[in-house]
Amino acid sequence: MELLYLDDIVIPSYLHGPGERVERSEMLSFARTWDPLPIHIDEEAAREFGGITASGSFLLAFRIRLIHKLAQQPAVIASFGYDEVRFKAPVFAGDELALRLEFVDCRPSTSKSDRGVVTIRQVLTNQDGKEVMFVRDTVLVRKKGK
Repeated sequence: MELLYLDDIVIPSYLHGPGERVERSEMLSFARTWDPLPIHIDEEAAREFGGITASGSFLLAFRIRLIHKLAQQPAVIASFGYDEVRFKAPVFAGDELALRLEFVDCRPSTSKSDRGVVTIRQVLTNQDGKEVMFVRDTVLVRKKGK
């Protein structure tokens, strides 16, 4: 894995990662512990919606897993928080999700010369190329050699 420093980030630019299959057992285990809505754990209750769907919290966690599998990753120090979190389409067990990072803003810190602030639109797409979730994340990123 190669780190992408503030100095390397061009606006606009993109990173794409490989897809990963959503495993039913993992999706259900997560939902039973963290988000036990019937649509996330009960096949009968979810039938009218096409079956059990992944919870939003699961998708946010799945996105983090995919970030750590990227060949290049921003040299993140910390996240300042998420904005514009949107769940645009249901995700089912067996779906193949891929991550795309879109760098939308980048500026040096006004208080510390060894870092800067980067805004990244993080998008999950399914095997059909359909956007299923996105989040705008504002992160603190290291500069090179600092």
